[in-house]
Amino acid sequence: MSIRIVRVQRRSEFFTFLNLVDIIYGQNSPFALANKQKTSLLLHPGINPALSHVHLALYIAYEHSKPAGRIACAVDEFCRKKKTGFIGAFEAVPKENITRSLMEKAEEWLRKQKCEVVIGPVLVNTNQQVGLLVNGPPPFAGHPLPYNPPYYRELLEGYGYQKLTDLLAYQWSTETTLPENINRVARRATCHPEVTVQPLNFSTPFYEQVKAVHYILNRSMERNWGYIPLTIAETRAILTHFKSIADPRLLLLARIGHQPAGICFCVPLPGKIENKPAFRLALLAVVPEFRQRGIDALLLKNCYSVLPRGSQVEISQIHEGNVAVLKMVQRVTTQPPVRRYRVYQKNIP
Repeated sequence: MSIRIVRVQRRSEFFTFLNLVDIIYGQNSPFALANKQKTSLLLHPGINPALSHVHLALYIAYEHSKPAGRIACAVDEFCRKKKTGFIGAFEAVPKENITRSLMEKAEEWLRKQKCEVVIGPVLVNTNQQVGLLVNGPPPFAGHPLPYNPPYYRELLEGYGYQKLTDLLAYQWSTETTLPENINRVARRATCHPEVTVQPLNFSTPFYEQVKAVHYILNRSMERNWGYIPLTIAETRAILTHFKSIADPRLLLLARIGHQPAGICFCVPLPGKIENKPAFRLALLAVVPEFRQRGIDALLLKNCYSVLPRGSQVEISQIHEGNVAVLKMVQRVTTQPPVRRYRVYQKNIP
């Protein structure tokens, strides 16, 4: 048989796994370089603390002794959907037999982990790199969200993967004024004497900021599709990364009295959109008991006041069933989603 599947065990094989994207996107192309960087960081145990509770297996497909595809399989001990595994980092030349060989090997490994369902593309877990780009222009190289050739959709669906859900990306321009209904709700929130919104205070012990963000994320996201509870170490890694790249005035924390209530994190993107400064609204979250008080609107207003006028802000990835967030997004932009990312699932035979 001309196709051989090899599990990555050695350092040299890991570099082959990373460098396979040169075959797909072109050697040293911006997309290949960005893919290698993101994948190596997510799969590095010393950098990605989620790997402390994720079991991984990486495979490479060789055709006539040449690399032709790759896949990562994962099982997360903290995943709330039991007997569910993930496949991610999928890259392959446009040949059905390569995809089939990789998927069969992935299913074999996941079956041994007692999984009955596989979800993907998901790299490491559903808190991290998720989705196949199925609609919209490719993001620029270096963008934190996934990019893939259009034919990957045909390969996955041809092997029997079916849509589980879609994640949406919207674009908002700060050239337009913030809608009056958001300003009105934000003003109402400020009438409460105990409500404060301030940038994270990194002059205080960093661990105190980490604890506040950890509490907000795990309380506010617990019912969101795909959310897996974060550890303190994972929260620290997220905050450390954002602290290193973002204007601190755009890392906002809301409190009611001394109680952490919500966050809004807006981070720069490594490029421009329509020749304007580009940002991503990475997190906007309010804990359940403090919702319906206008805190989300107040966070958004404070964020808007800091962003340079004319900035292009991407709001992503929003689950298509997240009605509350979609309503907020549709107040600030009337445009349809600019990109759609699909998550698939398949029963493991």
